[in-house]
Amino acid sequence: MKIYNLKSNAKINIGLNVVGRLDNGYHLLDMIMAPITLSDNLLVKVTDKKGGLTITTNKKEIPTGRENIVHKVSNEFYKETKLQPLQMELYIEKNIPYQAGLGGGSSNGATFLKFLNEFYGNPLSEKKMIEIGKRVGADIPFFILNRTARVRGIGELLEKIDNKLVTGILLIKPNFGVSTEKAYKLVDGLTHKKLADIEAIIKGLENNQLEIVESSIINNLEEALLTENIELIEFKDRLLKLENIKFFMSGSGSAYYSLINEAEFLKYKEKIDLLFNDCEIYFCNFK
Repeated sequence: MKIYNLKSNAKINIGLNVVGRLDNGYHLLDMIMAPITLSDNLLVKVTDKKGGLTITTNKKEIPTGRENIVHKVSNEFYKETKLQPLQMELYIEKNIPYQAGLGGGSSNGATFLKFLNEFYGNPLSEKKMIEIGKRVGADIPFFILNRTARVRGIGELLEKIDNKLVTGILLIKPNFGVSTEKAYKLVDGLTHKKLADIEAIIKGLENNQLEIVESSIINNLEEALLTENIELIEFKDRLLKLENIKFFMSGSGSAYYSLINEAEFLKYKEKIDLLFNDCEIYFCNFK
């Protein structure tokens, strides 16, 4: 038996525009996604016996059966390569909050897909893995690349960005999640969406101009959810009590992030801990 330890990192969205909708119901997006250092730990045990994949995790709310995204990418990998599956055990130590808009499940799927590909001698190109990822989940292609990128289409069109922004990242995840499906349903009802200035965000990231980045961020999913999600509206009001810190929702939420350095975080930590004692709080960096 061989044992492998893998890191499976989260992401944040720095601006998210919903720019259209396909006939099949998928939404077309234009957004910036950036990998961050907050990560799950994946422990993979591989035997030399033929068999399947067994998944366990430290979080009871995470499904471990065939509906788990890792099972799905594993099945697609073996279908594509025609290789014989080996018996594997995967333990997922979840640190990335669930239903937070941070891409934890998609990251797990992409990380395991890249592991399988490397384990079997790289039978698939990065382009082919992105194609497989697209079939399983919209965020998986980004995590195959795992670099700051402009992401368009339904998540499969990736354009690398040279992210030189010097900042830490404060994450606050409330004690409730948000349904991605619900967020997209609500966004269809928005009549006058504001739009993130994606070009300005790219310029700000490439030139370490934090003010330009912050002033250009809009998230259409947040905009939609704040029209009726009472829990999120109340949570946003709590965030506004930290008057000197700007917060932005990642993906479909419910986690919010702030682009602040460690000194600023430590300055406000006592107040943050007091205001958000029922929340998950993380301080991390861009990966």
